[in-house]
Amino acid sequence: MNGRHKGPGVNPKRVPRWQGELAVLLGYGVLSIVLTWPLAAHWTEAVLGPPGDNLEYVWKMWWFKHALLDKRVSPFFNPDVFYPFGYPLALSETTLTYTLLGLPLTWLFGEVAAYNLVVLFSFILSGYGLYLLLRELRVGMAGAFLGGVAFAFCPYRMAHVGAGHLPLLGTGWIPLLFWALERFLASPSWRRGIPLGGLGALLALSSWYYAFMVFPFVGLYPFLRGWPWRSRAWWRQALPGLGLALVLMGILLAPAAWPTLQLYAQGELAYDFSLGYIDQWSASPVDFLYPNAMHSLWGAGLTRHYYQNIHENLLYLGWSVLALAGVGLFWHRRERLPRAFAWLGGLAFILALGTSLHFAGRPIYLRVPPKVEYQFARMMYVLTGKLALNKVDFSPLRREGAIILPLPTLFLYLFVPPMRAMRVWARFGIMVMFSVAVLAGWGVERILARKGRSWVLALLGFVLIDFAVLPYPYGYTLVRGQPVDEWLARQAHPSPVIHYPLEKTWFGWMLYPTRIHGQPIAYGYGTFTPKAYRQAARTLARWPAAEAVDLLRRWGVRYVLVGARSYGTRWPALQKEMAAIPGLQQVAVFEDRPLYRGDRLLHLVPPSPQVPVTELVNGPQWAYLADRVYVYMLK
Repeated sequence: MNGRHKGPGVNPKRVPRWQGELAVLLGYGVLSIVLTWPLAAHWTEAVLGPPGDNLEYVWKMWWFKHALLDKRVSPFFNPDVFYPFGYPLALSETTLTYTLLGLPLTWLFGEVAAYNLVVLFSFILSGYGLYLLLRELRVGMAGAFLGGVAFAFCPYRMAHVGAGHLPLLGTGWIPLLFWALERFLASPSWRRGIPLGGLGALLALSSWYYAFMVFPFVGLYPFLRGWPWRSRAWWRQALPGLGLALVLMGILLAPAAWPTLQLYAQGELAYDFSLGYIDQWSASPVDFLYPNAMHSLWGAGLTRHYYQNIHENLLYLGWSVLALAGVGLFWHRRERLPRAFAWLGGLAFILALGTSLHFAGRPIYLRVPPKVEYQFARMMYVLTGKLALNKVDFSPLRREGAIILPLPTLFLYLFVPPMRAMRVWARFGIMVMFSVAVLAGWGVERILARKGRSWVLALLGFVLIDFAVLPYPYGYTLVRGQPVDEWLARQAHPSPVIHYPLEKTWFGWMLYPTRIHGQPIAYGYGTFTPKAYRQAARTLARWPAAEAVDLLRRWGVRYVLVGARSYGTRWPALQKEMAAIPGLQQVAVFEDRPLYRGDRLLHLVPPSPQVPVTELVNGPQWAYLADRVYVYMLK
């Protein structure tokens, strides 16, 4: 970062470097507040989106502070979740980058404010990270700033804000890691190995997903970039820095990786996803081009006419950004660096399409004669069930008289063992957006060189109008306890609790009430659940059968909470069955307070069997949000 960066609209003699950088940061900060509105208006009391994984990570912000500062115990185990077994938090994302870096914020302002400040920080970091990378690639300040805007406020990020996927908001570490890599490749030294290793660790600690997704691209980038890394002199300078980067990364990752490896060795992390389950998370090529379905003006019509999983498949790249990227790639087509990012984006696009070709959330089937379908199925059964290193059952994707269109990702999933941990392949879309945003920075530079600085605001306006989603279309959720939680807090401690229907507990927002009432809960939420609890859940799900009641008695569960509206028309019969259980006494009834507000689009998304209820509260699941809760005491 020095005076060699002279892009359109930048005059180093008039604008001191520190003032320019401060203006860029302030610009991203202001845009973050405006484009996530009404987050700033409710930053101490609510989170964006419907109740879901957002409250899981609010709870984790609180739990890490509570465990480390109040109880002074390991935050990686909570004995009061998945009672009586306890919850090893390494079964799911702990996103230490944010839970630990946000610890002072949680201590000062509380977990809700800390979560929201971290979310806003993720926008600033994503924009500024791409800005720094583009400046390192010799792009001027205006082009670098607009590239950062495109990356930070793309629909992928805006959708995951509403989904509450805090780990996936760690996109800012991606351009920063490439920034450190580019600096190291250009002039290797042990000093430049420190940010390379540190940023790699921060990326992995924000999301294990991004470690799997981004590190292969980091390894591929030097080969696409070319010289100077091929010379022996370069290697003599680089090896100490590379070694230091790897050692530093290992030291920083060890505290989080060790509990995960232990759980894997114990068989707790069972990557036994079916092929049908994996395939449903594939992106469609249309998802990258279909206009922004979260848009403030035309989002409603787009949501009605084309089905997308609103948390995973809103991958729109922006026609304005694509046009800028096209200009950048065309004018720099003979240069290695732009071509390298074009290759990275193309490979990421193929991976995001998943295991088979899709359209509107469903696999595309090609009609063929029965004999052809039979031979194709035989081949796929052999491939997936016998030859594959990661064996799966092809049956969920078989259809009589038709065949799927397999994609390269399927073969990676079957034959590359680490890829078995991958679940949502559509998330590779962020690497497509990353590459397109970098190319767009070069495009802005070219346009401003020909048209002049007066075009800066026009180009910024095109991008912002394309991505505009304010006020946030999926509303916000007030973070507070329900009347039943306040009642439980007044009961004797410990009084273990379970909640029915059991599938209602498969949401991140069901963890947060433990912060209010402090009672052990015989349920929980995470990517994986403890193996012993998974086995017991088969019995628990048969409530109010005698074996479920007996199991709860053996566990010492005192209160059984039952959501009447969540059972719908089954509730009257269920209530009679529970009245006949000896020792089960109704002690209270509470009405939930509505906490979800401001929705403009979520109610338009049709329920889909392809999307688990943990990903989208809609249709019949709306009753979960404002239920009538009957409290029973189990003696």
